Amino acid sequence: MALQNSGQISLNDLHVEAGGTSGTEASMNDSDIRGLLNASANSQMTFSSFYGASSGWSATMTVGEPANSFWGQFGYNPSFYFGSYGSMTDTTIDTYSNAQILNFYYSGNTHINIKFSGTQPNSGFSSLQIASLVLPRTSASYAVSGNDTFFTWSGYSNPFGSSGSTRLITWNS
Repeated sequence: MALQNSGQISLNDLHVEAGGTSGTEASMNDSDIRGLLNASANSQMTFSSFYGASSGWSATMTVGEPANSFWGQFGYNPSFYFGSYGSMTDTTIDTYSNAQILNFYYSGNTHINIKFSGTQPNSGFSSLQIASLVLPRTSASYAVSGNDTFFTWSGYSNPFGSSGSTRLITWNS
């Protein structure tokens, strides 16, 4: 699960998030701790730079324009859509079988949807996080259709915000 987005973070918190055992020796320059930020050896880092960091995959999404009932989408491209599709800094989740995200959007005023290329398992991750909203895998509906995999979380308000805003997306192993 990702580290908190505010408040005090300890070196032990960083160590545990990176896969270490609580209470054991660690330093800011350990490769697993630096890996939470993709920082090189001997980099200057502050504890606050670890807000929201996760040992899983993360990317920043720039929200596209709404169209009909679809909001905050990345990659969604139906024939009736003429707006901005948004973008993500990374669309391949290496900690989830190198799955490629095809679409990521909010629809129907309650549904958060993510579509992957290929048949992906309904296991191998604990949650998806959009900014501070944590979506447990076990709360999603899962479907495979053709050569695509779908996860849908229902009963949520739009977590993406308005067109042009950015959201940190974290895939927690």
